[in-house]
Amino acid sequence: MQITRNGNFKLYMPIFFITALFGCNDKSNIKQTFDVIIDTDLGGDPDDIQSLFRAVHYSDVIKIKGIVSTPNTDKHHHIWDTIKNTVLIDNWIQRIDVEHLRQNGYGELMREKELITTIKAGADKPGGPAANNSTEGSEWILRTARKYSKENPIWILVWGSLTTTAQALYDAPDIADKIRIYSIGSSNTLHDTASRDFVYNFLKNDYPKLWWIENGILPKGSHETFRGVYQSGIQDGEWSFTKFTDFNIRNHGSNHNGLFKEKSGDVFPLANYPKNSLKEGDSPSLLYLISPVIGDVGNVDDPTQESWGGQFMQFDSINYPNYYIDLNKSPEECQMTIGKWRYDILRDWKIRWDRYEIK
Repeated sequence: MQITRNGNFKLYMPIFFITALFGCNDKSNIKQTFDVIIDTDLGGDPDDIQSLFRAVHYSDVIKIKGIVSTPNTDKHHHIWDTIKNTVLIDNWIQRIDVEHLRQNGYGELMREKELITTIKAGADKPGGPAANNSTEGSEWILRTARKYSKENPIWILVWGSLTTTAQALYDAPDIADKIRIYSIGSSNTLHDTASRDFVYNFLKNDYPKLWWIENGILPKGSHETFRGVYQSGIQDGEWSFTKFTDFNIRNHGSNHNGLFKEKSGDVFPLANYPKNSLKEGDSPSLLYLISPVIGDVGNVDDPTQESWGGQFMQFDSINYPNYYIDLNKSPEECQMTIGKWRYDILRDWKIRWDRYEIK
């Protein structure tokens, strides 16, 4: 699908909320939470690992009901290419050592054991859904989704191709009114266009009210709102996407009571594209939900409003009232809908990394 954009260009300057920390230092300040399933291709570019760290650090807001592996067509480029995706997810959750944070007084964060039990294996290879393609992950999605309702939906945050989520919809169309999808597209779409097209055709032909934010519509590079999380907004000093890790993550964390040799912040991986960066290309899906709770910006029921996770428009408000895509603007303007909040987004995470040291 190609969306034509106008040729007008207007760059919005960042807006910084320096004086308000939105209660970040309070240990029991969360008034709203969201149940989510994370469908991730963790195992390729380490930015999925970066986003997993953020998800666990914000598990007082983001209540994770499933972490499902999905195919990664770039996995052979990385040193851990022989390790199962589910094993990698398990290892990185242990590395984060959320129990250390809980013992420091942040008991609203999810327990490590609870997080690990939600890890499920999705599809091994990309390709559209079919009768014999069900997996542990797709079965987990449909069984979990059936516990929810239109009034109380579960969010599916897709950090890779839509392979496993599409299979769940194929197997159980009845979950369509119980889920809200926020997917990161662009290269992820190109890794499995058949599954993305299945979800789109399901929306078009079977359930026009499907709730879906598609961040990064094709053609690749035309909008890509999600990239604003790292390549837009303030980039001075410690807030740079190449410097934040050195200033605020390294020498933080724990070694999980000796389970590992290094602190979690010292093994926090840097992305390959751009090289040695804090990329977090999938984190806008988390930030969208975190934004109104921590940042007092946005409304999860209305993606057309500004939020830390981006601002979107309805593709066709009459026929598909809950399908949202990137704004009809230049890539720079789309990305600035996240980048304008960069200081706030990183300032809050900096404080959360400091929680490892505060008792």
